[in-house]
Amino acid sequence: MNNHSAQEHLHKMQRAILLAFFAVALSLLFWSVARSDAILARDDNPRLVEAELRIERGRILDRNGLILAHTIGELNALTRTYPFPTIGPAVGYYSFRHGTAGVEAGFDEILRGEDASFTAVFNRQLLHTPQVGRDVQLTLDAELQATAEALFGEAQGALVLLEIETGNVLAMVSHPGYNPNQLDENFDDLVEDETAPLLNRAIQGQYQPGLVLQPFILAAALDADRIQLDGTALNANRPVSVNNAIKRCQSAPPDNATWADVLRYRCPGPMQDLADRLGGSGLDDIFMRFGFLTPPELPLNTETPELEPLADPLQAGIGQDNLTVSPMQVALALAALGNDGRLPTPQLVTAVQDENGVMQPELAALGSENVITSRTTRDIRELFNMDGTASFAVSALSGPDSRNSWYLLLTPADEPRYAIVVVVEDSEDLELVRDIGKGLETAVIRQDQPN
Repeated sequence: MNNHSAQEHLHKMQRAILLAFFAVALSLLFWSVARSDAILARDDNPRLVEAELRIERGRILDRNGLILAHTIGELNALTRTYPFPTIGPAVGYYSFRHGTAGVEAGFDEILRGEDASFTAVFNRQLLHTPQVGRDVQLTLDAELQATAEALFGEAQGALVLLEIETGNVLAMVSHPGYNPNQLDENFDDLVEDETAPLLNRAIQGQYQPGLVLQPFILAAALDADRIQLDGTALNANRPVSVNNAIKRCQSAPPDNATWADVLRYRCPGPMQDLADRLGGSGLDDIFMRFGFLTPPELPLNTETPELEPLADPLQAGIGQDNLTVSPMQVALALAALGNDGRLPTPQLVTAVQDENGVMQPELAALGSENVITSRTTRDIRELFNMDGTASFAVSALSGPDSRNSWYLLLTPADEPRYAIVVVVEDSEDLELVRDIGKGLETAVIRQDQPN
């Protein structure tokens, strides 16, 4: 091979090597810049996994400072632990495998410390210190929550306890629930469980309300002078057909029943007469004002299927049309009856820790304007007060062959401070649902009494 051929061969090799280096450089540029976010976000990215497992999530506290959720263990073996295992649906869960739910999801960035300032993040990266989240304090009361959970026993349903003036959620039960400490090992079974333990029935449960709506429809009609409580309700105990079943008053009213008796004796017939007069638009307006058509403003997943328009006003007037409600919605509407007509905004968080470790109070959201007058709320509450308590118990059809029992309670009866709503599924046992509500009322009153 002459010198010219040798030089030409060498140049070809140099060009090939340069092209190879150029290709490698382009590949590195593509994967490190253009695709860097996608690589970092991959679940199997070892760096991402390692970083996630080193995050010390902030604590979740109840209103008295009791720990509801915290992270324990060594830096490379951190574990999320829940000291009150029955509180699962109310607080939610954190799992590296299955993500977050409940409060753990609603305040994920704060609990992870993702919302830290640029300076804090820079110092953490410079000093290679672990990521530490901030604490969140809830309105929930761990003692009342545990009491409410125990009262349910084997019953399936939900409960909400509200502080009327503030809208603070003191207890929020969904039963059956789950133990967040055992979520990973039980997750597949929980997903397949027909009783839906992962569903937060208190805010996501959609129940056909039946005559649960009666106090609110009558309150709105009374407020608009569409009825008078001492006015005659014609043929109050007549039969009403619902899902091929016949419904009459829950207990027999007097012969010349008034509209006050319609509420006292839970009569569906006159409610259909009133619904016919109000029409679909009138009922829609009432349901909107009392908050039955919108999800509660909470830092939780309150997403529910979109409601269909009312199809039959007569059935809607007795809660047997397309409208479904959650226990939280009913509790807020009930609170309006105990709060001179003002519909409160629910509060679940009282304080969030700042970057200096100081708990900063969360400003309470303003409630809506009065949905009815204070005079009307007092009139309706007087009709509730038949046994010394401002309560309302009713069995509601929830399908062709199923009923749910509801108990609505304002306490103390003379000057309400708390609203309690209980629903027990697939049950007509009003004594059971009363026992749950009254048992929680006893715990609340005991807590209020000075030591």
